[in-house]
Amino acid sequence: MTLRELPGAIDRMQRGRLFKVAASVALVLIVGGLFTWYAVALSSGQTGGAAAVLERLGEQGASIDDDARVRIVRGVLQDASSLTAVAVGAAAILGIGLLVVWLGLGMTYLVFGLLAAAVAVPLALFDSTEVYARLIIGVVSLAAAFTALMQALRLAMGGPGPVLGVARNLLTEAVRMKISLVFIILLILGLAVLPGLLDAEQPLRYRVQSFFQYSVAGTFWLLAILTLAFGVASITGEQREKVIWQTVTKPVAKWQYLFGKWLGIVSLNAVLLLVCASGVFLFAEYLRNQPAVGESQAYFAEDSVVSEDRFILETRVLTARESRFLPTPDELKKDSPEFEKYIEEYIEAERIIDPDFASTPQMRTKVVDQLHEKAVRAARSVGNAQSRIFEIPGLSEAKASNSPLTLSLRIDAMGNRPDLFYTLSFVLMNRPTDPPLIKNFGLGFFHNISISPDAINDEGVLEIMIINGEFGLDRSGAAVVAPNRSAFLIPDEGLEIAYEAGSYRLNFARVMFVMWLKLAFLAMVAVFASTFLSFPVACLVAFGIFVLAEMSEFLITAVEGFDLNDREGNLILYRALVSEITWYLASGFRQYEYLDPAKYLVTGRLLPWSRVIGGTAALAVASAVLFALSVFIFRRRELATYSGQ
Repeated sequence: MTLRELPGAIDRMQRGRLFKVAASVALVLIVGGLFTWYAVALSSGQTGGAAAVLERLGEQGASIDDDARVRIVRGVLQDASSLTAVAVGAAAILGIGLLVVWLGLGMTYLVFGLLAAAVAVPLALFDSTEVYARLIIGVVSLAAAFTALMQALRLAMGGPGPVLGVARNLLTEAVRMKISLVFIILLILGLAVLPGLLDAEQPLRYRVQSFFQYSVAGTFWLLAILTLAFGVASITGEQREKVIWQTVTKPVAKWQYLFGKWLGIVSLNAVLLLVCASGVFLFAEYLRNQPAVGESQAYFAEDSVVSEDRFILETRVLTARESRFLPTPDELKKDSPEFEKYIEEYIEAERIIDPDFASTPQMRTKVVDQLHEKAVRAARSVGNAQSRIFEIPGLSEAKASNSPLTLSLRIDAMGNRPDLFYTLSFVLMNRPTDPPLIKNFGLGFFHNISISPDAINDEGVLEIMIINGEFGLDRSGAAVVAPNRSAFLIPDEGLEIAYEAGSYRLNFARVMFVMWLKLAFLAMVAVFASTFLSFPVACLVAFGIFVLAEMSEFLITAVEGFDLNDREGNLILYRALVSEITWYLASGFRQYEYLDPAKYLVTGRLLPWSRVIGGTAALAVASAVLFALSVFIFRRRELATYSGQ
């Protein structure tokens, strides 16, 4: 056999059934063996990390479980020491490997993998070139997974029927057209490069948050732009080049053609999102097992059970938490009888001096807003050496699940000078025998305190007294408070009670599913715009809708603060018209904007199934309406004379 004949022989071998069966068995044994070895090592504590710290906690006895912080730490360590992440990685490797083998590409991928390893391994031996080794491995891994999944998807759509035929042609077009190929390459390169851009000197929680922010948001925006640009280019291009004549002259209904295009775009997004989500998830788990600030190695704190950096990471980022915030008291709500009476008395008192005070509806609204803001600020302020009881309702679920709470508090005072620290004391009203919790606070940023769920009363309300100073006893046993320098204010959403309400990994899966739903809606927007507009105009309309949808919440907030009157209080008609139009347009996309994928991961908040189901229903209805309009318009188009200009 000559060297020229070798590639052909290798190709015939990798496509043979015997090779596929043998390679599959070998792959299962290798991946299964490595996973079993790691599981045994993890359970025995040989690998260190969270499992070893958890074992060390168990040796200290059950008495420490009375400490709310230790109970949170134990739950954190149990979650971090689970095999879920390793199992996901092993399943992904095994799944892609088996797919490659049965596609008849086993030896091809093996050769390319060995070549990549031959280049990357020497680079990984030196600190100055290690980043390039990670880049090569990342690009090769993501590209290999993408090409394998695309090949499998084309085979899956190889069945009969015009819808699958149109979708299959679109997938072939996706890796041929420059407009889509550029974005696919950018997406793979971006995800591979991003881990090397993280600052290793930053606290671990900030690195994980930054990675989530840029990877998830960047993936969504690149896929959204790809969806709109490629979707518009595919349909308008076929009309402009008259390729569509060959399709519509066959027994292909207009709805089948449009649905096939949409299905192809959605399937392409599913493949790209699956590859990107796997990369993001696995690298986030890799970051999770890096040393945090104050740790000699991952999870081994130098001076406590768990470091502050690790505690915040696990309880506020890599979690799925529900939060309750300090509400506005009922008597201070604008529609409450007490507040309305206060407004009337205030206006009557002011009119003694100025008879025209708050004489127009606009002036009255302004006065009400100012007084309401002043009253709320007063209710959230605590005077120096004074105390105030705050109530946070809605915590029955946390009490029923016996889930420890994390109180996050931010105080503002003295212009939030960075050199000042205030000492605050906390008394849990449902546990009066407990000594006050005393903690030093920097100004202008959040601090966290662990609280036992026993502090919640039977009505699901947490009552907590905050003392502006350090509580103590003098020599006679009388209570005294060492004051701070001034009063402080708790800003809006500055007092938060959070508790774990679900798994971070399941939350991650829900977030990825929501991203795919939003991309499916944008694909239908691209299809709709392409049915009656040329390429540049269709792009303008499609991207305009996308930007409007993404900015809907900002626009609604801006409209609510938009002044519709001149200095004399007269209504300005064009401002009112613009305000109404903007509000109605933005409100139509409010459900879309609520499903912000990056926000839930970066802040560690639970994306509830109720919101997923509601968003799915809203986007499904909107997509169905756009599809019906697209079919209605396309059926009335004279495609044979369309020039695309």
